[in-house]
Amino acid sequence: MWNPPLLRSALLGLALLAPLTSQSADAGADALPLFDAHVHYSHDAVAQIGAEQVLALMRQAGLRRAMVSSSDDEGTQKLYRLAPDLIVPSLRPYRLRSDVSTWVRDAGIIDYLEQRLARHRYAAIGEFHLYGADADLPVPRRMIALSQQHQLILHAHSDIDAVERIFRQAPNATVLWAHSGFERPEAVREMLRKHPRLYADLAYRTDQADPEWTAVFMALPERFVVGTDTFTPERLYYIPDHARFSRQWLKALPAAVAERIGWRNGETLMASFWDARAAAGCAPGPSQAPEPNTALSASLQLRAKAGEGPGVGEPFGLQVIVCPRQAGARITSLSLEASMPEHQHGMNYRPRLSQSAFPSAGAGARRLEAEGLLFHMPGKWLIEVTVQGQDSQGQPWSKPERLRFVHTQR
Repeated sequence: MWNPPLLRSALLGLALLAPLTSQSADAGADALPLFDAHVHYSHDAVAQIGAEQVLALMRQAGLRRAMVSSSDDEGTQKLYRLAPDLIVPSLRPYRLRSDVSTWVRDAGIIDYLEQRLARHRYAAIGEFHLYGADADLPVPRRMIALSQQHQLILHAHSDIDAVERIFRQAPNATVLWAHSGFERPEAVREMLRKHPRLYADLAYRTDQADPEWTAVFMALPERFVVGTDTFTPERLYYIPDHARFSRQWLKALPAAVAERIGWRNGETLMASFWDARAAAGCAPGPSQAPEPNTALSASLQLRAKAGEGPGVGEPFGLQVIVCPRQAGARITSLSLEASMPEHQHGMNYRPRLSQSAFPSAGAGARRLEAEGLLFHMPGKWLIEVTVQGQDSQGQPWSKPERLRFVHTQR
């Protein structure tokens, strides 16, 4: 299929690689920090490059933080689990790379997005490729609605027509325009002035030092962010070199403007769309809180296909996040039981359990996920989570703590 924006993207990428591979980035103490708003760690990259090496490349580049999306989402989650201080997750609507050309007409994409949104926290949806009238198809419309429901940025690799259609559907959306649409500076300036909630991602371009861009940067310094776009595995190795490239053209701008574009604008966006969400891992929020417990804070979220809670006889999953209240303490294991005390019986189905450390909710936090649960009759159900942990000296607790969640099944 002929796709001019993608062709331009490929040609620009070839031009960009040549001057950068011969020199490493200087990310010393005096180097300008950077917020990289456009990184991917997709399934093929995961198979070739370890997550620890990717994080080392980011730190070598002097990145303050990086917004990462991947096809599929597992690469992003790997990086985030290892470095929640560095990684800001974005949910890409692609399960495989091949989804890029078919996702707008694939209803399964919505199921995938809803499942991931129920399971993890994100700052954005994207980067997604969307052009012209395709933005009004049912699948993109539902994705845009989900972004508003979950208060997420839309990271759009789109032409002007599609961006306009997104804002017509969701006037209050915040859109990060990937590669600024590969448009000329004057067209980008016109769009930014027209849409106050539109921000421009400068990833994968080579023309940022042009005087036309300088004029736009000076006029609207609060609306731009930098990015690398690691759309193939090998481009992950170029993160330090692209950081050097970004610092080179930013150096020609006044220091305050360079700081805004280099990292402050990204941090401002994250303060609105990510930081509070990440810090609320153990806050009840829209989830259920347990009966009072002086040693622990926790939240429980039921996940049903219908999206509004499971019905009687409907299989569902749940997530429990538990945080120690004592400084330095750590949760080491979680287990779960469900019963109906008034009827003196338990659940007829044994769930599949998995658990892991969950540092994004705080030091020492842990997450338990369960699938295959089923409330086989209405009434009051008790979900009890048994918690083992260690104190700040690394000594095991003398006895486990128990968290009790009450759910009324109708």
